[in-house]
Amino acid sequence: MNLRVLSLALLVAAAGLAGWTAMERFTFAGGSRVWVEGTSTVHDWTCSATQISGSLDATPAQAGLSGLSGLTVTVPVNALDCDNGTMNGKMREALGTSAIRFTASSARVGAASGGRFPVEVDGQLTIHGTTRAQRIQAQGQDLGNGRYRFTGSVPVTMSQFGVTPPTAMLGTLRTGDRVTVRFDVTIAR
Repeated sequence: MNLRVLSLALLVAAAGLAGWTAMERFTFAGGSRVWVEGTSTVHDWTCSATQISGSLDATPAQAGLSGLSGLTVTVPVNALDCDNGTMNGKMREALGTSAIRFTASSARVGAASGGRFPVEVDGQLTIHGTTRAQRIQAQGQDLGNGRYRFTGSVPVTMSQFGVTPPTAMLGTLRTGDRVTVRFDVTIAR
């Protein structure tokens, strides 16, 4: 290879890399929330996660993100708190000891408008040791300074994960099989 061809190849490679931006690692920031809302024969209920861990790789772009991968979210079952000792015990008994985990397999980030952007993530949700495909749709928001907020909700049918909806008071109180997992999380570099 002569010097002229080598110089041209290096110039083309440098020009291609100039527009390339590496993905960066983000982790869940303090104040991030995940909670579960459900129904029962007596009253509706809410359980909040007191501990959440998660990370993702993303490419920052003007007023949003241009890519997203490697998303993982973990919530230990014993970190779910329903503000009721009996409910906590019944829920933890139903869910078992395996952490609740979501691992993304693909993600699509829509065009940003006014600092907000839609996100759709496909992945695997594991509850009670059972893993199923799950799609999550979220609204992203660029908060500036390398911070992004994501909000959304996901309907989950407990019996599809081998979870028997908890009961109490000799079966007169029964929780509904379908719950809604809501999230309001912030990620930061």
